[in-house]
Amino acid sequence: MNFLSLVSPEVWRDLIERGRRRTYQSQAVMLAQGESPDGVIALIDGLVKVVQGNESGDRLTLMLRGPGEVLGEMGVLLDRPRSATVTAVRPCTGVVMAAHAFRGYVARHRLESVLYRLSVDRLNSQERLRADLAHLPPPARLARVIAHLSDEVGHCDGDGGIAVELGIPREDLATMAGMSRSSALAALARLQSAGIVTLGRRRLVVRDPALLTAVAQDDGVGDGGRSPRGAPTL
Repeated sequence: MNFLSLVSPEVWRDLIERGRRRTYQSQAVMLAQGESPDGVIALIDGLVKVVQGNESGDRLTLMLRGPGEVLGEMGVLLDRPRSATVTAVRPCTGVVMAAHAFRGYVARHRLESVLYRLSVDRLNSQERLRADLAHLPPPARLARVIAHLSDEVGHCDGDGGIAVELGIPREDLATMAGMSRSSALAALARLQSAGIVTLGRRRLVVRDPALLTAVAQDDGVGDGGRSPRGAPTL
């Protein structure tokens, strides 16, 4: 679910036509955590990662976002500093709208409930993911993150699979899953050997979404074969 999926084409077009088009190079910081919320960005093309830092200096990749998203909207509506940093992971095109103009746009189209629903759904999704990761073994954690990403930014690859253009190092996948890099790489290799995913440099394809879901929901790891629920035990 993203902003575009919740509004009509006319409402989306009004946002695009009223804003200022801008391009961002790969690795460009589009919004910075802690800065004043002076506007929003409607993402037309590209892929971004949302990263949040804490007081200890750790940086956690929270999510990837693709076209059809509005970035920075809650900071503008609540008039609060930005809660995360948004970075382009590949070249992006966006439309920038100033804060006062976006608030007027929201009021004109009566989008308060739409943005509230989107914000709550995102929060609930993140909380469910964190709760899942707290009790799952490493391979299932990584499978859960990949399943989540395929839902958020995946697209059909033409061969029945779901392609996820990561645009991020595999270390970021490990961080999202709460795993060490070595554990994540080992789990990825197992998912690939089981025929569930195929891996590229910064891309993966989910070949068997049903088995990926089964692995993501499993709470045991074995030596081979299949679990009672039909998932390969990794």
